[in-house]
Amino acid sequence: MRGVIAALLLPRNAQDRPDWEAFDRNARFLLRLGVSGLCVNGATGEFAGATAEERREATARTRRMAGDSGLVLSGVGASRWTEVLRLAREAQDAGADAVLLPAPHFYHYEPGDLAEFYRRTAAELRMPVLIYNLPAFTGGLDAELATELIREVDGIVGIKDSSGDLTMLESLSLGNSASAVRLVGNDSVLVEALARGLCDGAISGVAGVVPELTLALWNSAGNGGQSRFASIGTRQEALLRRLNEFPAPWGLKLIAELRGGGPATFALPLSARRREQADEFLAWFPHWWRDAEEELAKTLSAEVKLNAG
Repeated sequence: MRGVIAALLLPRNAQDRPDWEAFDRNARFLLRLGVSGLCVNGATGEFAGATAEERREATARTRRMAGDSGLVLSGVGASRWTEVLRLAREAQDAGADAVLLPAPHFYHYEPGDLAEFYRRTAAELRMPVLIYNLPAFTGGLDAELATELIREVDGIVGIKDSSGDLTMLESLSLGNSASAVRLVGNDSVLVEALARGLCDGAISGVAGVVPELTLALWNSAGNGGQSRFASIGTRQEALLRRLNEFPAPWGLKLIAELRGGGPATFALPLSARRREQADEFLAWFPHWWRDAEEELAKTLSAEVKLNAG
């Protein structure tokens, strides 16, 4: 579980049914560009609004396209424990290599409740479990509890931290937690996490629609090119500022539409203000991408020269 893992959208048509042709096309595109793996049924895939059948199908399709060697992760978030177990077992049957387990959404629980939830779930499953820290949408875990669970519970192998804070990854980078899988789940802190060596990989929504950018950022971080790394990071920051104007993952859907990933449809009807924002973004993105492509081309050329030297 290393490198850039792309978080997949679940594109839908005007009738709110999954557009599996667009889904497959996007997954093939990402694999062709060289991402380390694919992640489905997370926040980017709008798991809370998908049916169990849709989530099982997303995992199975991803497994078929990734083949025997590609990494496939599947989120199994739900509001009830029995549903979590069912989703996890179906994900395993559909070919997932590991599951992402967020705290139950909607209701508020104390740390002791969440500790029991994670311990009991891991005991019931026979596959690797990654804690999915997603406090913006579910109950959050503090760093002490997450670290304790990863250290003590068989089956819990690491964390995807989407909090936008690096405290948990800092904690897991110390002492006897150093073997834990540390995945950044929030693109806004990826640059810092890479610069400080706090992560083994990233599960990235941006990588799901602009994989070239995240792959270049990752590769430049490990190639000794600080100026290139900083320059690509600045490009990503500009994109994230615009994406953060929208509810997740609406901005990513607009990019997917522009890049041939199917029409952008949304869970709610768009207000006049949102429609205006969307139109502005659709006009802005091609200019940003043109400049970003030029930057990435320079980076690739520099890396080729560096490797040749």
